[in-house]
Amino acid sequence: MKKIIAVFLSVALICCVITSCSESADVDGTTQSTEATTIETTTIRTTEDLFTTFKEAETNTVYTALKKDADGDYPYKIATYTTYYDSSNTTRTTNIHNTVDKLNNLKIPAGETFSFNQTVGKRTVLAGYEEAKVVKGDEFVDGLGGGICQVSSTIFQAVLRANLEIKVRACHSLEISYVPLGGDATVQWNSQDFQFVNNSDSDIRLYVSTDGGTLTCTVYAKEDITPDGEVKIDIEKDGKTYTLTRSVGGEVNYTTTSKYSTAKTTTTTTTTKKSNKTTTKKSSKKKTTASDD
Repeated sequence: MKKIIAVFLSVALICCVITSCSESADVDGTTQSTEATTIETTTIRTTEDLFTTFKEAETNTVYTALKKDADGDYPYKIATYTTYYDSSNTTRTTNIHNTVDKLNNLKIPAGETFSFNQTVGKRTVLAGYEEAKVVKGDEFVDGLGGGICQVSSTIFQAVLRANLEIKVRACHSLEISYVPLGGDATVQWNSQDFQFVNNSDSDIRLYVSTDGGTLTCTVYAKEDITPDGEVKIDIEKDGKTYTLTRSVGGEVNYTTTSKYSTAKTTTTTTTTKKSNKTTTKKSSKKKTTASDD
């Protein structure tokens, strides 16, 4: 009888050990499965918010990165252009200076494309940009980077005179004053770029400077690529359309058109107490000091 009991207890003990090992194996299996699932499903968003108006994945073509060359020898002055701004407008001035710092002494090798947006980058607070007037639709509003369109427009005018190929250019939706109407080049991150191609046989360098309300862009080259013949920039107005043409030695080689809208007006209502009459008055939001991105 004792032998039978001893055998029964031994069998029971073995069963308990097997069950315990099985449970331990299940726990380990569950842990491994949980770890694998966690690794597989956990993601870190490093891209933009997919609900933004302009998706960064849809920007213009990314060209070869351009680098600065402050020490290189570029002895030939090909073209220059100067515009003016109100330096007492501190936020706009900050934006212009910030952009000039990114562009000054930029080298564009022969055959390469200059992209304003790619070179300057996204206009953000962390990038040093402040709020100033920008064009949004048919009105001037506060926005980050206000004023940098004057930089892109100044460069546009300089490279026009250097007889370089204009690849992407668009006008503002509203009238601006720092260049002749029809001669501006607006930019907006992920929406509108300004681009030109160095279609000459020489590397060039952009010298962009600003001081006391004066903004200048000069194109220098390693080789003498001065255009053969006089470069003339003409802008003609026909109704609401401005047509800019560039001719070299009397032959037109570039044409672009522009149209501008009038700044949005608002209607305000005032009541005179004595007569109890209501007067409707229209006022324009357009300001002479307002500028754009």
